[in-house]
Amino acid sequence: MLHLYTAVFVSILVLVPNWLVGQEQQLDLSGTISDETGSPIEAAAVRVSQGEGHAVSDEHGRFSISFQTSGQTVFLEISHVSYEPVRIPVTQFEDHSGIQITLREAVRVLEGIEVYQDLLTMLLHESQPVLVIDREFIERNNAGTFSGALASLPGVSTINLGVGIAKPVIRGMSFNRILVNNRGIKQEGQQWGADHGLEIDPFDVESVEIIKGPASLLYGSDGLGGVINIREEKFPETEGNRIEWISSYQSNNSAFSNSLSWQGRKHNWLYSARVTHQDYGDYTVPADEFTYAGFNLPIYENRLKNTAGKELHYSVMTGYTNEDITSTLRFSAFNQEAGIFTGAIGLPRSYNLRHENRHRDIDFPRQENQHLMLISSTTLSLGKNRLEVDLGIQWNRREELSFPGAHGIDASVVNSNLALGLGLTTYTSNVRYQLNPAPGYSVLLGGQFQYMDNERDGFEFLLPDFNSTQLGFFSYHVWEVDRKWVFNAGIRYDHGRHTIRQHLQPLYDRGTLQPTGEFEERVPGFDRAFENFSGGAGATFILNASSNFKLNLGNSFRFPSAIELSSNGVHHGNFRHEVGDPSLDIERGYQADFTFQHREEDLLLEFSAFYAFYQQYIYLAPTGRFSYLASGGTMWQYRQDDAIFNGMELMASYRLPLNLKAELAAEWVQNINRNTDLPLPLTPAASVLTHLEYNGFKWAGRTISDAYVFAEGRQLFDQNRVDRNERTTSGSFILNAGMGCRLQVGERKLQFRLNISNLLNTSYFNHISRYRLINLPEQGRNLVLSLKIPVHPGK
Repeated sequence: MLHLYTAVFVSILVLVPNWLVGQEQQLDLSGTISDETGSPIEAAAVRVSQGEGHAVSDEHGRFSISFQTSGQTVFLEISHVSYEPVRIPVTQFEDHSGIQITLREAVRVLEGIEVYQDLLTMLLHESQPVLVIDREFIERNNAGTFSGALASLPGVSTINLGVGIAKPVIRGMSFNRILVNNRGIKQEGQQWGADHGLEIDPFDVESVEIIKGPASLLYGSDGLGGVINIREEKFPETEGNRIEWISSYQSNNSAFSNSLSWQGRKHNWLYSARVTHQDYGDYTVPADEFTYAGFNLPIYENRLKNTAGKELHYSVMTGYTNEDITSTLRFSAFNQEAGIFTGAIGLPRSYNLRHENRHRDIDFPRQENQHLMLISSTTLSLGKNRLEVDLGIQWNRREELSFPGAHGIDASVVNSNLALGLGLTTYTSNVRYQLNPAPGYSVLLGGQFQYMDNERDGFEFLLPDFNSTQLGFFSYHVWEVDRKWVFNAGIRYDHGRHTIRQHLQPLYDRGTLQPTGEFEERVPGFDRAFENFSGGAGATFILNASSNFKLNLGNSFRFPSAIELSSNGVHHGNFRHEVGDPSLDIERGYQADFTFQHREEDLLLEFSAFYAFYQQYIYLAPTGRFSYLASGGTMWQYRQDDAIFNGMELMASYRLPLNLKAELAAEWVQNINRNTDLPLPLTPAASVLTHLEYNGFKWAGRTISDAYVFAEGRQLFDQNRVDRNERTTSGSFILNAGMGCRLQVGERKLQFRLNISNLLNTSYFNHISRYRLINLPEQGRNLVLSLKIPVHPGK
């Protein structure tokens, strides 16, 4: 039957309607863009709702744009990161050469977040909520990791392993259900592990889209729960060079971070480079003991031994752009060495938890991670249409080093301290072709291919060698019916295959720790192939200039990962023995997502509610047995059951009198296993974040400008909805505060920030933190001081 579906799907891709658009004519528009005070706005994006017309305003706010029209209603759309977008019918302009457009300053939720709609966002997720955060937001919420900067967004939380390793969670989903699209290429880096952070330089990100909800239709398997889309940085519009240096310090773990960037343009040639270095010591917690296997063990001087780390990241980019083509080549390298809390592996004793005041030592156990990435991105303008091609190669190397004795092996029988080595090479290609066959109608056709090769190393075993291949095709359509209604729909076909290699693990005598000469088959060799059709549809109703409603209905999917099919070993980051199941089938989800947005001059409000039913949802469940492996703890196995997820998010921002701004971000998600009638494990607790800011300092002048102070509180509620054998977590209140301003020093304007997180040094637990399993609270009070210096401001 699938062969018939395949034929139908290919026919849809090939026989896309090419509607007649009538007699076209050329229109030339020009004018100026200014704010409400009459000051010109530079770098405002101008485009038409149909065709390929686009322009950018210059330093005087002037713009000019030319495009073809077939007589149907065409809108001029103007947007800028700091102002509210406008959409004006071209027929409103009597004088095409003297257009005057005024933009109002945008209301920003959580300082740096906006509800964003550009051309690609419209084509990809017209009916879903999309948040965009900019570099300003990331710098202001710098927590040492890229994932940590996202944690204040509604619907987004993080799984932490200490302070240097974090991964995002969207609406209660994580790991292989959240896809990270790094400048057009799906990032692959052993993301199945809770103790595996995202290998992304937090300083090397300019703009990020957070797509909440199912995104498998456009991105394929792993887009089941959402997408974090890291966009390419904006290119300079004028020739010249800009050099910036950012330096920051964190008091809790004496962390020093420095990042130097260079960006420039020469005629049509583009180039940029960045190097980042981070060095941090053991961090402190507001606790003096933790629990391991039922024993209470001390935390000396509130400092966790061996949680220090150091990082070195760098990237370079070169490219070329003109009216018809934009092509870039980018190489990046992420290098991290991070200690793992001594009490997290093996059987800790009080004597080896003493740190002896060497707080920057990185001892065993530790992680050494490297991620290299080469990306080629090309966009061709073909009249009204556009072709995009992304090619990428990734090399990911992850090593966990530990003393063999902690794993039941004599050190004399292995030649290194490499407990677990995972080397992953990934080749990716994406092709997207955007057509505009008629006014108000757009089509996006695409194909994706990915090949992965994983090789293991070390004396421990968790995941075997394997190869994986995925191939997908999709067709996505958007209809702007009128000024009130926009509809979208799409269909997708995917094929995937895992080739798992057999692994024989040597056995060791429990008494002598010497090899017995016997081997155990941990994983047999096998092949699994999958194929799937999925689709989705949505609608947007524009009530008026301030309000709109969105509804999205989708059928998404996810192929089982190699780790879910074939793992069989101790996963120390999770403190348990994990076992895969080769018989696992495809996850399928049926989701509904509703969003209401309202925006006025002083008010922004967005409310989202979602419901999803998943067939054959894959999760780790305790077996009720203890592991037969040394330090294996309990044994958990991957299994499948039907599940339901639902929840809501609320964002609001309101400008009060006296230069005050109040903001609110609330989130709640719950789920249930349809087989056990119990919640699924590791579900984030509900939370409410309130933020109050004052920026009306009258003394601010030429030397000091844009000064602000803020206070915010996050209320974490009790998480009592837990799976069998999962620990409940009590609620807590965390208070943060900060201030910032711009300092004029000569010809340069510096950005200064001072933030204090967990101001009251509250002892609280993150329910989904890995260290929660051993009763370790989150990081204590932390003062973050940062300074951004434009070494060479550019033009």
